[in-house]
Amino acid sequence: MSWIEALAAVAACAACALGDHCNRRWIGWLPDDPPRPGRKQHLRPVPLGGVVLLPVAVPWFLCLHEPWLAGAAALAGGLGYLDDRGKERARDLDWRWKALGLGAAAFAVAMAVADPLAAPGGFLAAAVLAFVLINATNFLDNVDGVAAALAAVSLLWLGQGSGPAAVAGFAALGFLPWNWPRPRLFLGDAGAYLLGTAVAWAAARAAAADPRALGAVAVQLADFVQVIAARLVLGVPPWVGDRRHLTHVATNLGLRRAAVAPAFAGLALLAAAAARGL
Repeated sequence: MSWIEALAAVAACAACALGDHCNRRWIGWLPDDPPRPGRKQHLRPVPLGGVVLLPVAVPWFLCLHEPWLAGAAALAGGLGYLDDRGKERARDLDWRWKALGLGAAAFAVAMAVADPLAAPGGFLAAAVLAFVLINATNFLDNVDGVAAALAAVSLLWLGQGSGPAAVAGFAALGFLPWNWPRPRLFLGDAGAYLLGTAVAWAAARAAAADPRALGAVAVQLADFVQVIAARLVLGVPPWVGDRRHLTHVATNLGLRRAAVAPAFAGLALLAAAAARGL
């Protein structure tokens, strides 16, 4: 593990502190996630602060000579911020625009993994995996700390503590104290899409060499597959949120909300270790 990449945790935590202070004391630049009936369980408006991770991660990716990853992260995070702004006013960004933007980010991730001319099959597989994991990470941003904790585990495992994956993983850890166990900030779409892009890049690169690497993202993939399947069976549009995720199943079975994030992080570690041992 490199201490240089670990500084991303400090930078992310400091960015959260500065962003939150500016938002509360000077200018309200962070969108609020207001309480709503149904899926929303918080009792007060909470700022969507994941966008503060963009100036931490993207320049670092560029310094590590990963321009496609930097571009994909900037595109996905920027799109998420626009959506967060709309949600504050109960005007979500149209799903078609989101699909187009995230599709472009997924193709940028694939460009960093495979040559579309020399290896078109690998390129398309990487793009599909990236699109799924970007959305899967956002899907799991529904219980405090889960998305950030899972992203941190996946990225640090896949990156082995160094490189761009480690930078994003430590940045997720730096955000975690602001989101768990008592949230002062939510990731929002901006933060979840950004972390999902990094997870997708790390998973696609690792899986190209060894498919067992997908064990590090098994929890995200399992939740995505089961919730999309349930929505299709029930005739619900796949892009409409609900409370059928694995995290909701866990809380319905009696797991305390504060225990969900560490439980899912532990499950992700077990899945990654089990896949490596196959």
